[in-house]
Amino acid sequence: MFDDFISALEDDEFEEKPVTIEEFVTNEQYLHLPPLSSYQYQSIKAITQIYKKDTLIKLYGEEEGLKRYRQTCNEVILQLGKGSGKDYLSTISVAYLVYLLLCLKQPAKYFGKPPGDAIDIINIAINSEQARNVFFKGFRKRIEDSPWFVGKYSITAQSISFDKSITCHSGHSERESWEGYNVICVILDEISGFSTVSTSGNEQSKTGQAIYDMYRASVDSRFPDVGKVVLLSFPRYKDDFIQQRYNSVIADKE
Repeated sequence: MFDDFISALEDDEFEEKPVTIEEFVTNEQYLHLPPLSSYQYQSIKAITQIYKKDTLIKLYGEEEGLKRYRQTCNEVILQLGKGSGKDYLSTISVAYLVYLLLCLKQPAKYFGKPPGDAIDIINIAINSEQARNVFFKGFRKRIEDSPWFVGKYSITAQSISFDKSITCHSGHSERESWEGYNVICVILDEISGFSTVSTSGNEQSKTGQAIYDMYRASVDSRFPDVGKVVLLSFPRYKDDFIQQRYNSVIADKE
């Protein structure tokens, strides 16, 4: 009996059983923030669902686990208006994603990679100022204000490195590329701020489509089953990039 118990512990993927997003947001041991709306919780769940089917069944039971697994997606399009709290939502989402990874005993091994292999999360802003003063400033506050993360991270000017080789980067489109990173999630922040067509004649110029294609390929090559590309922006004009992408997905579904 005791041997069976020890065997079960060794087979368990978790170092710590993760709490729900609702508890993570409001509980004083985690973010200790006011409750979010149902739409915000739904968005965060879509961005952060990275667990395998068997893992979800262990956590939530067969019915709920299968339901959550079927909701797993690799692209999230959040076309939200000004003042809707997009950046607040993204900082909470990334904090919860890091939390879910840290709850695993060996995150890299869980995803079929060498133990201790790096896992990267990247927020791509339009420019370095936005990267520094919007996303990174808010995300850093989420982490520094949370008792649960104490002792589990170190901060540099543009990234936060966590235990178990997990790193969150605050990037921007002016940087040429993020080649060599094991990207499980990239947030294309204010993607509609980029042109829909090249005005230079260079097919590799940083249009919304070129940026999307580059990061889509990067995520798909590293984490094809659960990796996420998140498009986050308010529409700037009719048929801008996020509207094009949204309409394309809706057309495919229909």
